[in-house]
Amino acid sequence: MSQLPLGFRAAGLPRHDRPRPSRHGLAIFYSETPAAAAACFTTNVVKCVHIPIDQERLRHGKARVIMVNSGCANCCTGARGIREARKTIEWASKALHVPGKEILVASTGVIGDFMPMDLLSDEIPMLSKRLLDIAGTHYLSFHKAAEAIMTTDTVVKIAHASFKIAGREVRLWGCAKGAGMIHPDMTPTGKPHATMLAFLFTDLGAGAKALRPMLDAAVDMSFNRVTVDGDTSTNDSAFLLANGRSGVSLKTAGVGTKFQAALNEMCISLAKQMAKDGEGASKFLEIRVEGARSEADAQKMAMTVATSPLVKTAAYGEDSNWGRILAAMGRSGVHFDPSKADISFGPLCVFRRGAPTSVSAEKAREPLKAKEVTLRIQLHAGKAQGFYWTCDFTGQYVDINARYRT
Repeated sequence: MSQLPLGFRAAGLPRHDRPRPSRHGLAIFYSETPAAAAACFTTNVVKCVHIPIDQERLRHGKARVIMVNSGCANCCTGARGIREARKTIEWASKALHVPGKEILVASTGVIGDFMPMDLLSDEIPMLSKRLLDIAGTHYLSFHKAAEAIMTTDTVVKIAHASFKIAGREVRLWGCAKGAGMIHPDMTPTGKPHATMLAFLFTDLGAGAKALRPMLDAAVDMSFNRVTVDGDTSTNDSAFLLANGRSGVSLKTAGVGTKFQAALNEMCISLAKQMAKDGEGASKFLEIRVEGARSEADAQKMAMTVATSPLVKTAAYGEDSNWGRILAAMGRSGVHFDPSKADISFGPLCVFRRGAPTSVSAEKAREPLKAKEVTLRIQLHAGKAQGFYWTCDFTGQYVDINARYRT
């Protein structure tokens, strides 16, 4: 059975498929009918060109196309960057016979670089033709599109979900990219971080107004809880399109709860995939804070621990140095009593009520040898919980980012 929602097409040209070496890729996602559209964007004050362009189009609440270029962030490129982005929309509009106001764009790559217009002028019509052919409906085409948006990613990040109601199936499919410069902080408006991008599609029938808070909720418990290096990108964006081809409406009783659960599941899967593919990462880390006074306190502390270079390097070295975790907790800005706090590596409690336990350092290393590690903090101050997903820091992370442009 197909995992793809009805009425969507895709095509992609990954950089490794080009006749000559290139760091540029291009992907196009397409709905056969106008779809309700919602999005969340970075809260970074410095924003790439595509965000204000998309926000302008999203006021209409409808879209049919999302076009993504990788290798160039089109950020801080001035008036030229705006002109070039709008020109690519014109090319796509002509090739796909879709009004420009129904085309959204996204970019990822090096800040300050200009768009590869010589490539895009040929590739947008070529990919559009491929997309409109029968091949555009095949899973392989969606996989190619997911490959084409990668920059420093080492694996494709894809997720899907579905649910049934009254005998009808609603499908969701999504892909994302992100391995470095990952610490998303996204809202629907983008007001008050390589980049995190997510493209989510469903054949549910819904209006944009109803989709926005549902996407916001899913983003808040998935993408906004993952970090690789604590750097929030200028380009972070998550898009959701719903075209109604399943024949199921969000207005039908019981659909909203099922759709929100499926959307959350898909976004959480993509967020975890990003942390696992963090630049140079060898371990996936889940930081859980329990017994906090409020969820905000729990999240703030979890984030501080997750972004600590000392915690992340200790995880890489399988060093059971709980003191680094406690120090991060102490500078998180969350008031707590260290004499009441517990810290556990997996199932082993290594620090209890303000003092080290009898677990030896060698024994405490055992949970850190796994590819997926849970660091658990219990504050005994309340009932609130929070969590963050991250990865360890390795020498490869330094190498990748020291030579990102060379």
